Amino acid sequence: MIRKENVIVSKKKNSQKKEVQKEVQKEVQKEVQKEVQKEIKEEVKAVEETAAEVAKTSKFDEEPEKEEPKTVGQRFLSKFNIFGDLFVLNVCFFATCIPLFTIGASITALYTVTNKMVRNEEGPITQTYFKAFKSNFKQATAIWFIDILCVLFVAFQMGYYQTHEGDFSKFLFIFMGMEFVIMAFAFPLQFPLLARYENTIGRIMLNSLLLALNNLSVWFRMFFIWLFPFALYYMKPNWIMYTWFLWGMVLTALLAYACSMFLRTFFDKIEAEEDEKTEAGK
Repeated sequence: MIRKENVIVSKKKNSQKKEVQKEVQKEVQKEVQKEVQKEIKEEVKAVEETAAEVAKTSKFDEEPEKEEPKTVGQRFLSKFNIFGDLFVLNVCFFATCIPLFTIGASITALYTVTNKMVRNEEGPITQTYFKAFKSNFKQATAIWFIDILCVLFVAFQMGYYQTHEGDFSKFLFIFMGMEFVIMAFAFPLQFPLLARYENTIGRIMLNSLLLALNNLSVWFRMFFIWLFPFALYYMKPNWIMYTWFLWGMVLTALLAYACSMFLRTFFDKIEAEEDEKTEAGK
């Protein structure tokens, strides 16, 4: 028979072994957990560093390169290039105006090119000009003929007023004044609008009048730019013989370019308002 004392000792030894094994397992688990946590931290740190490098690289790529300031010579050459383009444009304009009935299409093509020049969007001058001349020929010619008929009608009334007296002549004088005001407001913006937008002939003529009335500063600057040389020649007729060649060289295109400089802001304003209306409608 096994002694009772030996059984108790055996049980105690087995229990001690189990406790030691549990302690060892706990220690091993702690060490494994520490190693796993350490590896996870290192991996997270590596991922964060990689993400930071990618962010820096993308930020560097997105930042536009700062242009170096141009020297006096570079600025001069840039302006000189513009005058060279305006000279070519001026020659194209007068060449296409020779048949006279094509003047409307020529003015439209002129504004098409100058509108692109002020936005730095122009391509080859002659190619852009003749493409615009061809695409807008029908509408521009129709508008030009309508304008000529309006001017001839007012001139006929003026001739009648100067050769006749009476109440009808007085009424005709007032009516001519109203006609002149309407034409003065409507004419300046007709061809720039046709050069920029596609629309019907009637809508273009109506929009040019309404936009001029709603944007008096734009209308006044255009009216002044084109009227000033002729007013100057009226006061100083002898200046024509000293400056006539400038019109054939660059002056017409230069005046159109000056108009396009502030028409750019004008068109941007119109298009922004249209975009807001479109978004509100959605």
